[in-house]
Amino acid sequence: MWPFDQFKQHIYRQYAQAYDTGDYSACDPNEAMGHLQQFMQGAPVDLQHRVYQQHFEQMPYEHRAILAQQMPPQYAMDPNDPSSMSQSFARMGREQPQLLQRLFSHPILLGSGIALTALVAKHVLAHHYQHGDGQSYPQSQYAQEQPIYNQAGYNQGYQQDNELRRELANERRQEQELRRELREEREWEREERPRHHHREEF
Repeated sequence: MWPFDQFKQHIYRQYAQAYDTGDYSACDPNEAMGHLQQFMQGAPVDLQHRVYQQHFEQMPYEHRAILAQQMPPQYAMDPNDPSSMSQSFARMGREQPQLLQRLFSHPILLGSGIALTALVAKHVLAHHYQHGDGQSYPQSQYAQEQPIYNQAGYNQGYQQDNELRRELANERRQEQELRRELREEREWEREERPRHHHREEF
């Protein structure tokens, strides 16, 4: 998502709208990581820090702690300090962007990568409209000095992940129940065979 590509504005708008509505169903996680990696490799450092700090401030503390645990030692994070987290995260993105996929593949952080990419899209659009190429662009919410963000959109990404985890948990419980029934059936068969054999001897 950096530098700004006017032929991909529809992609930026798609992610920005997803952030506002909290519906990330149309966003591909792998594609999102590619956009995020591109932003981390090329965007101005101050813009990156601003985006990441906002992201970490909105992230629940428990999730910040998990992310901090996943980070390599050389990029240590303090989950109590979103500002320092943004600096460590930005440095990691510049030096080892290939780690992004592993970080956001954690079950608890599944939606965080997409939510961050969507937030990046909003900032990129706002930055473009503020510091554009001299052309005339339509007035929109992106043209404001400080874009307005919908924190519910960020939280919705985690809600969708929670729903997915609940579905997986239900499937696991059903599988465990089926295995338990099979074990009981086998045990019953083992108990019945000797009895049947004993009756045949008489």
